[in-house]
Parts: sequence; C-alpha cells; structure tokens
Amino acid sequence: MSYSTNKKALEIFLSKVPMFSEPKEFLEQYMTPSHIAADILWSAYMNNEIKDNVVLDFGCGTGIFTAGSSFLGASYSVCVDIDYEALETARNFLSRAADQPYDLVVADLRSSTPFRRSDCVVLMNPPFGVKSKGADLDFLKNAVMTCCVVYSIHKVSEGFFKVFEKFCRENSLKCDILKIFPYPIKATLSKHVKKVVYVDAVVVKVSLNEKCF
Repeated sequence: MSYSTNKKALEIFLSKVPMFSEPKEFLEQYMTPSHIAADILWSAYMNNEIKDNVVLDFGCGTGIFTAGSSFLGASYSVCVDIDYEALETARNFLSRAADQPYDLVVADLRSSTPFRRSDCVVLMNPPFGVKSKGADLDFLKNAVMTCCVVYSIHKVSEGFFKVFEKFCRENSLKCDILKIFPYPIKATLSKHVKKVVYVDAVVVKVSLNEKCF
C-alpha cells in the first residue's frame, strides 16, 4: 500500500480494517464506519494536519484512524487502547497495510495520558459514555493535554453541547462543530435484535488558540 491523496481510495482502504473479534460491551467497542473515518481523516488532511505530522489514534480499537493516517502520509502514528486483543488485531492488519512508522500502546485514556504535549493531532472515536458516564469527555480532556488539535466523535445526548461549550471555554480552546449525523451501530452482540440502530452523533474539532503546524 502506498501513500495516496484520493478520498474514495481512502474509504475503500478503510473498509478493509478488521472488526473486533469479540467486542466488549463495557468498553463500548463499535467499529467506526469507514465513510465516517474517511470524512474525519480527509478534513484533517485538507487542513495540513496529517501529511508529515504525528497522529495519535486514541481508543484506537482495531486501528482505523492509524491505518488511515499512514495512508495519507503521516510521519508517525500511535494506536492507543486499553484492550490487548483489539491492539493485536490492529497489529496484524497494520503490519501488512501501513507503510509509515507506527507504534501500538496499551493505556487507560480515561485516567491519564502517557504522552507529553507535542505538536500532533488526535483522531478518536471514544466510548460514548453510555456504559460509563463521562468516558468521552475524559478522553477529550486527555487528548487536549497531549496534542494541539483533536478530532473526536461524540453521542449527542441531552446537555452535551452545553457541557462541551463549558469545557472549551474553561480551557481556552477553539472548538468547532463539524458535522451532526446519524451514527450506525451494527449488531455485534448476542442481545442485539436489530441489524443496525442509529444514534445522533457529532464530530467536533478542538484546538489550542495558537498555531500548531
């Protein structure tokens, strides 16, 4: 696989990223659909935040943002997750598909970040906080402590936007709502009855009020 700047080719490539072998409900492990991941990656790429830059994939699961970052020419990517099994799946795929340098890191991103702040970008689809309240905001807090630009997906729950705006204001961050859309959650657990359900979700971009790249 070689570096490419074609969005359609990116989405096709991302559709090959493997699913979780045994998704863990308490970790809210749902695959990020390839078209959604491609949209986020492409936005960051067009803002000159991917190519030749460092990208961190927080709560990476099987590595869709890590794979996409490599595809778009990131100088270095880091796939970070608490789940060893998911990281092993990511490792098996990235070893074949990623041309650019990358690492895999085991870490609990709710409690702290294992990285020092640097000029980098975080791309993430954190747990929505359905099983563990506030999980997505914990990820967001640690992401902005690590990199100067963050793209993140969140479930649009009651009061989310007020909490998000308060978080941005208190931390002097520049925050943008990029897209609100129906997020498809496919049946992956035995208790799921419907093949797919949709929840309202939002893509946000959070950045420091200073030049990063």
